[in-house]
Formats: sequence, C-alpha cells, structure tokens
Amino acid sequence: MNIFKVIAGFILLVGIQGFPMAQSQGGSNYRYAFKVDYDKAYDFYDGHAIVISGIEKGFIDHTGSTTIAPKYHIIDAYSEGLASAGFINFRTMSSRSGYVNEEGRLVIQTRFEVTSPFQEGLACVKEDSTWGFIDRQGSYVIPSSFESAHSFSEGFAAVEKNGKWGLIGRDGRYLKEPVFDDALGFYEGLCSVKQGDAWGFIDQSGALAIPAVFTYAGSFSNGLARVEQDGKFGIIKKDGSFHIPPEFDMLFNFSHRLARFRMNGKWGFIDLNGQIVVPPVYDEAGDFSENLARVKKDGRWGFIDMAGELVIQPVFELAYDFREGLARVFNEGQWGFIIYSPAGTDEVIYDKPTAAPEDLTKRKILEGREVRVYDKTVTIELYDHKKIDGDIVSLNFNGRWILRNHILSGEPYTLTLEIEPGKRNYLLLYANNLGDEPPNTMAVRIFNDQIKRTEILNSDLDQCDIIYFQ
Repeated sequence: MNIFKVIAGFILLVGIQGFPMAQSQGGSNYRYAFKVDYDKAYDFYDGHAIVISGIEKGFIDHTGSTTIAPKYHIIDAYSEGLASAGFINFRTMSSRSGYVNEEGRLVIQTRFEVTSPFQEGLACVKEDSTWGFIDRQGSYVIPSSFESAHSFSEGFAAVEKNGKWGLIGRDGRYLKEPVFDDALGFYEGLCSVKQGDAWGFIDQSGALAIPAVFTYAGSFSNGLARVEQDGKFGIIKKDGSFHIPPEFDMLFNFSHRLARFRMNGKWGFIDLNGQIVVPPVYDEAGDFSENLARVKKDGRWGFIDMAGELVIQPVFELAYDFREGLARVFNEGQWGFIIYSPAGTDEVIYDKPTAAPEDLTKRKILEGREVRVYDKTVTIELYDHKKIDGDIVSLNFNGRWILRNHILSGEPYTLTLEIEPGKRNYLLLYANNLGDEPPNTMAVRIFNDQIKRTEILNSDLDQCDIIYFQ
C-alpha cells in the first residue's frame, strides 16, 4: 500500500460564517436544534448532556430543556440509568460523590471520594483512598482494597495492587494475580496488558494469547486492535498477525469500517483493506460516529460522510462527534447542537419516552408481530439478514432510541431490554438507508431463560417494522 497516495480531483470547499439558527446556505446540510444558554455543554449520552454554569453542573435533554439544574461540582454522563454527581470543598479540595437517577434524585449518597460510570451493573468507587465496587443500591459487592481500578467489561475488571495490575471477576477473585505493569480490560475475549515496556494480550483463562512485543496495544473491536511498533501504528488480528502493517504516524480503531490516520501532520481515513479512501489533507479529525466524521481545515471544523464528501462545511470554531442525532458546536462565544439534515430530508429523531410508535416517525408503522416474554429482561442479538450489504439501522425501544446509525454485519450486536410489566413494549426498526439490495432487513434473535426465537424485520425509507413484547 502506498500511504502517500493522493487522489486527484479531491477538492475542499471551505466557508466561514457565524452562528445561524436556520440551515446554512450552499448545501451545508445542517440546522441548529437549539442554542445552549450555559457556559459550556458536553455530548449526549443516554439521552442527557452535561451543561456548566460557573462551577456548577447539570443536565439538559434532546430538546435543550434543563432536566437537572446546575448545582453539582462533580457530574458524569449517564450510564445504565445513573450518573455520578457530587460536590467539592474548595477550601480543602476534598470531594464527595454519589449517583443521581434520570429524575435527578440522589439515589446513592455522596459518600465516595471518586465515582465512575456503572458498567455491567457495578461501578468502581474510591473511599478512604482505596477502590472497590458497588451495586446500584450503593452496597459494596467487592470491598474497597485496590490502589486503582477500571470498570467491568465482559465479566472482569482490571485492578491495581502493590503497584501491579491483575484481573478480577465479579466475585472479587483473581483471574490473574497482579503481575502486570498496566491492563486495559477485556474486549472481545482479550485483554491488553503491559509487561515491562511492552504490551500484549491475555485471554479469559489468564493465558498469554498474543506475546508482549508492542510499544502499545489498544483494545480489540470487531476482531481488530491498533498497536504501535517501532514508532509506527498498525492493526493486528486476534492471532497477533498484522492486518495492516505499522506504517502510520498515528492510527485509531475502525469505526463504521473506516479508521483515521495521521501522516506528515495531516489526517485521513483508510478502509478495512488498508486502502486510503479519504486522503490525509485535514489538520485534525475525529472517528466516524453516526456515519459522519468531524474534520478541521484552515482553523475551522466541518463534517465528512463515509465517501469522504464534505457534507457540512468547515464553519465552526469547535465541533464534536454526532451522538444520539446531535453534534455539539461552538461559534462566536455560543454553544449549540446541530442536526445533520441533508437536502430533501426534514425528519429529526428524538427520544420520546412512553410515546406510541406512530409518534416517533412520519413513516408508516407495519403491523409487526407479538412476542410473549416471561421475565423482566430479554436479550436480543442483531444481524444483517442473508446478504451483508451495508444496511444501517436505528432501533427504538419504548420511545427511546437505544441504537443509532448502526451498520449491520454477520457478527451479533447484543442489547438487553428491560421489559415494563403490564405494558405493550415495542422494538421499532428504523432504516437509515437501503443497503446495496433493498429493503433494509435485520434478523433479531430473542432469548432469555424461557424463550429462544428469531424474527426477521424489514424496513425501508417509507415504513418501519416492529416487534411487540408482552
């Protein structure tokens, strides 16, 4: 591969403008959802975005409405329905943190020095200078005894003891005693660990799966992980062999089947075969998120699509990734959130908890099918049905968009649904494109202790398919 390849005819159209409230001229394909009347705002996660007023923090929702007025000094994004929140004594610089629910009620009191997001039902917290793990009631499941700790992933968590890192299970027992100089946690069955100055991977038996021969090794995603060797970055497979040789000054994991790289101070994107699809012409770039990537040119930020086309011109002083349909931007001293609105489209998708399916979209809702469940939770696995042809989907469960702009593949994508008793729960498939062969078709494997079945959903740009759970 010639990493210096330049695609002829690649032209950038750059414009500068202020902070308009209507869709900009010249095909910029965006409009503002709302301004933010706070000093600063952060990205949306789980339906909420952090806002800051002075030294106090709170939350807004997808409409820009304040859901929790700024009153906390410490706050973190929602995860599994809870968010860290607490206070700092600025005289002593000591902190106390707990957790609030989505209604803003403090459900775990502010008794911890540091709190982290919940993952897999547990959160690592710091109390009396050591770290442990609590459940959603605030009770210790694994006592506070570690010098540092990471969140649980795939049933295990990396913890530090006596200056070394090991891996524990949910029962607190060691899978691997603390012998490593660093550890990131398990992703796709492998955990990146550091031995001396080199990184490798262990499997979930604790055995070394990929020798420690890299200067750095990140976590696996979709069967691939980025690594550094001899000052250059490449991508390896799970057998440790190189999928993409280490030829880049910087390289990140694939997102939407594209990965950003830096060469000679400029950023571009490669595909899964290592071929350059967006030449390195940008001053900075972010990963693809919801099919768009932010890029910086001549001091301003815009967005490109997966074909490398500049679909939102570089007009912003600051811009961040699209998350939950909105991207955070800053211009002329004002924060706001924009919506990607290509010419000819005007539908905007927001969370509408408890809304009927017909209230979520202008598209027709098909009759769908009924699935009876006998538990409060059900697990689903999503696949592209039959031919893998680039289908992109969003999923709504009971009014909340639980998955946005997801590219279906032959590998399962797993979600857990919390069924509301006495209610007709629903899962709606919204097609973001038609793939190579319309319609957009998704296989949904549904299972828990009582049921195991597969349903096939078909949606297009005019109608949405649906499953009802009772």
